[in-house]
Parts: sequence; C-alpha cells; structure tokens
Amino acid sequence: MATVDPRVVQTVEDILAQVRSRGDKALLAYARKLDRVSLKPGQLRVTTEEIDRAYSLVDLEFMKALELARASIERFHQSQLERSWMMTDDEGVFLGLKVFPIASVGAYVPGGAGGKRPLVSTALMCTIPARIAGCRRIVVASPPRAEGTLDPHLLVALAELDVDEIYKIGGAQAIGALAYGTESVRPVDKIVGPGNMYVAMAKLAVSGAVATDGLAGPSEIVVLADASARADFIAADMIAQAEHDADAIAVLVTVDGPLAHAVAAELSRQVGGLDREAVIKKSLATLGSILLLESLDEAVDVVNRIAPENLEIHTADPQAVLNRIRTAGAIHVGPWTPQVLGDYVAGPNHTLPTCGTARYGSPLGVWDFLKRTAVVTYTRDSLAGVARAVDTLAHVEGLEAHARSLAIRFDGPDRSGAAEPARAEGQARRPRRRPRRRAA
Repeated sequence: MATVDPRVVQTVEDILAQVRSRGDKALLAYARKLDRVSLKPGQLRVTTEEIDRAYSLVDLEFMKALELARASIERFHQSQLERSWMMTDDEGVFLGLKVFPIASVGAYVPGGAGGKRPLVSTALMCTIPARIAGCRRIVVASPPRAEGTLDPHLLVALAELDVDEIYKIGGAQAIGALAYGTESVRPVDKIVGPGNMYVAMAKLAVSGAVATDGLAGPSEIVVLADASARADFIAADMIAQAEHDADAIAVLVTVDGPLAHAVAAELSRQVGGLDREAVIKKSLATLGSILLLESLDEAVDVVNRIAPENLEIHTADPQAVLNRIRTAGAIHVGPWTPQVLGDYVAGPNHTLPTCGTARYGSPLGVWDFLKRTAVVTYTRDSLAGVARAVDTLAHVEGLEAHARSLAIRFDGPDRSGAAEPARAEGQARRPRRRPRRRAA
C-alpha cells in the first residue's frame, strides 16, 4: 500500500478511541459530522419496516440480476467448503482436524458519495462465503444517505442474503463499532470488505482485537495483449477499472506497437461523455500506462512481477499464456471475458489482493470464514513408543518440565494406587544419547 498520510492515521486513531469510549454517542456524532446525517439513538440499525419499504422501490430486472449473481457466486464458493477429517495410524494414534465456522463476521460495504453508489456486488461477495461457511451471525455496515437511509437495492440484496443485522454506519467509525462494540452493535470476530484509506487504516488498527481480511488498495487491471487483440475491447476494460476512483490503476502490457497506439486513441475516444469522466481521466493520466515490450516472454515476466489484482489475457493463444501466469488475483481469459464479469456474475470473488500482494495473497473465500483445530489422541502404548524422542527433544531445548510432563506418566504408582506401569522395552527415564559419529 502507498505511504499513508500521518494525518489520516491520527484521525483514525481518534475516531476509534471515541467509538471505544463513547459508543453510540460517538457514532451519532460522526454521522452528523462526516456523513451529514442526523440519526437519533436507536436508528443506527435498519428496521424490518425499512427493508419492506425497500422492496417496493426496486424493479423486477434488479431482482433477476441479483438472483443470477447470487446463484453464480454460491455455486462457485460451495466447492471451497472444507470438512473436518480424522485418521488413525498403526500405533493407535488418533489425529484429526476439526473445521469450524467463525461465529460472527462483519462486512463493510462502501456506499460511494453520500451513500448514493452502494456496492451491492461487494455485499454478495463478502456475505455469501460467510453463509456457506456456516457463520451464525453476519453483520453489514454501510454509510447512510443524506435522509438517513440505505439505498433500497442494497437493503433488498442484504435481505435476500439473510444478513442478520444491518447498520447505517460508515467509515472508520463502522470498523470501530464492529471491532469493539457499542450499545447498539455487538462486536464481531472478523471484519471483511473494502473501503477508503480511513477504513483500511481502521482495519489495520483493530487487527488483534478482531481478525481482518487484510488491506485493500486501489483497484487494478493489467491487460496482456498481442496483435490479435481488439483495441476497443481493451480500452473499454481499462476505462471500467479507472471508473472506480482516481487512484485506480489500468495498464496495458503489449508486444504490438500498432495495438498500443490504437488503444491510446480508443481511451481518448471512449472516455468522453461518461458520468465519471473526470475521475477516469485523472486515473488514466496519473496511473494509467501502456508498456510496449519486445517479446511475449518478456511481457509475461512483467505481469508476474506486477502481480495485478485483475489480469486480462487478449492473445492469439490465451490458454498457453494462462499456464505461465503465477501471480494475479483473478485472471480473465480471452476477449469475451471482460473483468466486469468478475465484478458481478461470473462467480469467483472480486475481493482480491492488490498492490502486488497477489504474490502471496488469495481472493476472499469460504476459507476466510473458517478456523481449524487439531485433535490428538494417544493411548498409553502409543505414548510409550515416542517417549524417548520427546524426552530427547525436550532436553535439547532445555525444557525440563516438558520432559517431566511425559515422564511422570510412567514414574511410580498411579493416583489410583495401581503398581507402576512397566516401561516400554528399551525406554529409560533418561534415554542415553547416541555416540557422536567421528569423521573418518
């Protein structure tokens, strides 16, 4: 992530401290100050009446689109569900891994300017995997609009997703409420979802008190293309990414000079007249790039070093290129797979690693809402079989009590008065060390 203004960090720390000490009073004060919304105590949580009213404000086309997206996302994420497993070896040792859902999770859903552009798709991407994982309590927070409500499309989506609690809280104060709790908001165990720099810094600050899904930087797309690609397709996809905000990153990596010039021309042509033209132009001017390289090998190497959030492959043989890509959050293969599909209806999660973290990070998934606990069961005989090794390793580490914890189980009468159990053959209280091997 880019260097953060110290003033942002200080502001976030102040907000979190206020939320932690003053609870709902701080949330209402920040709603007035930052969101320009006057809410009364008891109005932070969305009511059933508000949800019912929202249904009357959305049309059938939205409901159809919502159901299509939901079904695709659910189908893809179902395959990620892990199961507990157990095994027993020949010595009678019983081992296993129990997989549990995280009990409660909170998702932050950005609302755009004044809550007018809520990311409905983000609500789906953050809550569907949690529901599949089996989380008992799923909470969503999103900034309110000027009239003190949430967008009806967002409310209907959350209702259809069976979200348990919905709060009209935005920014760093929402993260504080989810992490620490207030009179109206019970704290959660994990917080997920993207947001601006204040939200990102708040998630960083509360890490430890709760788990988080990491820090999301600006949206990114890299398009890898050769002479077979269509310039208008590529330009449209780069513009779509730049539309997110002025810090979004859109890059073309190509081996064809004429294509590079054609894409540059298409970018200028297509951006005119769009609602967010100013944002797009600023993004492309400051962070947009067209890289012209000598060979496809070099281009693939550059892409792997960038490790983009989103990668599109527009080449004559995209499958061959796909096999050589090692670092990307999501890969969209071929000219008929624009990245916007991944934003909405393809199925894979669009909450992806950014800022080069695709080198080691993964998309948000069901696995992010699961925790794992190891289970170990030894019998007396199987314990005796490893006693010498445990004793040796414990003494090497200078941890005498560790060794004693095992040895006491074979020393003297047991607590029931039974005679001392016989040692396993070859088992001594203090195993002899092996003679040191000398060099010939």
